[in-house]
Amino acid sequence: MEPYAAFSEDLKGALELEYPPIAISFSNEPPVGVERLKGGLRLCQMLDKVRFEGAVFYTTTENHACDGGSSSCGLKEINERIKTGEFLCKMGLFSTKRAARRFAKANPRIDPGTVKIVSFSPLEKATFEPDVVALICNARQAMRVAEAYGYDTGKRATGLTGSPICSSIVAAPFLTGEIIYSLGDHGARNYMNIRDEDIFVGIPAELLGQIVGNLGEMEFST
Repeated sequence: MEPYAAFSEDLKGALELEYPPIAISFSNEPPVGVERLKGGLRLCQMLDKVRFEGAVFYTTTENHACDGGSSSCGLKEINERIKTGEFLCKMGLFSTKRAARRFAKANPRIDPGTVKIVSFSPLEKATFEPDVVALICNARQAMRVAEAYGYDTGKRATGLTGSPICSSIVAAPFLTGEIIYSLGDHGARNYMNIRDEDIFVGIPAELLGQIVGNLGEMEFST
């Protein structure tokens, strides 16, 4: 059994998840025994490849077909056209470059050049140590994660609206150590096989034990 299989099974069972939790790691060397992704995809599409195909792979900058994903994960500097607001304004997401620039500046990103490899796997198959675990689930399931997070600490989970999911549920949990929720973004909902009711949750991997344990206690107490 892979080291994270039990966590995965407990999460899926307690939350009645339809899709497997997704393990994501940031490193400077490829994980042992994991092959590089062939071709290029957007980071959001990589999440679909994991949850629908059970794929395990690592990526470099060249595998990322979207600058947003690669820059959020620290693989490269953010594109200048995003920095200036030109790109997002041209897409029609903002009325002015000023507004687009504020938005882009506020999105969490791992420092560029500090990551060379981003790896993905269903949590149940993960042979590498994940930094973040992503869930694609419904609102009730996400609520249960929030309840488990606050069960013994009283802490509230944080939501990031508008930010691309590569920033909100991949980079932000890594940078903050906090659980982050997202309603998704225009790009993810356009390029992923996603339903209107699906939302996104990013969990720092070091909180997995706490979340799984608290879900078990909460199930017992009810």
